[in-house]
Amino acid sequence: MNKTDASIDLLIQSPTKSFSLHKFKKRSLNWKTFQKLVYQIIMSMKTMGKVSGLSKEFLERIMLAVTSVNECRYCTYYHTKIALESGCSDDEIRGILGGDFSCAVQEELPALAFAQHFAESHEQPSRKALKQLVKVYGIEKSQQIITACRMITMGNLFGNTLDAYIHRYHGISPEDGSPLLEGIVYYIAAIPATKMEKVLKRN
Repeated sequence: MNKTDASIDLLIQSPTKSFSLHKFKKRSLNWKTFQKLVYQIIMSMKTMGKVSGLSKEFLERIMLAVTSVNECRYCTYYHTKIALESGCSDDEIRGILGGDFSCAVQEELPALAFAQHFAESHEQPSRKALKQLVKVYGIEKSQQIITACRMITMGNLFGNTLDAYIHRYHGISPEDGSPLLEGIVYYIAAIPATKMEKVLKRN
C-alpha cells in the first residue's frame, strides 16, 4: 500500500468496511431530481462557465464539502485521493469531511460554507448565500463554484442511487428514490462500481 492509499484509508476509515445493509437513509436520485440536475448542469456549462477557472486544490475542497453532506462513499474515496494528490493536507481533508473548515485556506472558507449550504438545501441555496458568494468572489468565479457544486451533487447522488439499488435488491427499501432509476444506474455503473468496490476493499 503506497502513502496516498494509506492516508486515504486513515482519513475515511475504509468506507466499504463500514458499509452495511441496514435502513437506507442517504439521499439518492429520483426522476425529478435527476431531470433538474441534468438541466442545471447543461445550462451551467453553457452560460455560467466551466470549472477550469478554479485551482485543482480549491475544486477538490468544494467537492469534498458537498460530498460530506451527501455521504457518497464512492465520491468520498475518489475525491479524498485526488485532494491528497493535489496537495491538500490530511488535516484539512479530515476537517472538510467532518464539516469543520478551520484548517482550510482563509480565502476559500466562504466557498466551502456555500458548498455545504448548497448540499444541505438540496441545490436551493438562499438568496442571501448567493449574494454573499458573489460579493466575495465576483460573478464569474461564483458561477464556477456553483457549477462545481452541481457536478459533484450529480456524482454523489449517482453513487448513493447505486447503493440504494443494492439495498433494495436485498429487500431493504430506501426512504426515497425510484426503483426503475436505481436499476438503470446499477446497470450503467455495474462494471466501474465493481472495480471501485475492489479498490475500497483493498484499502
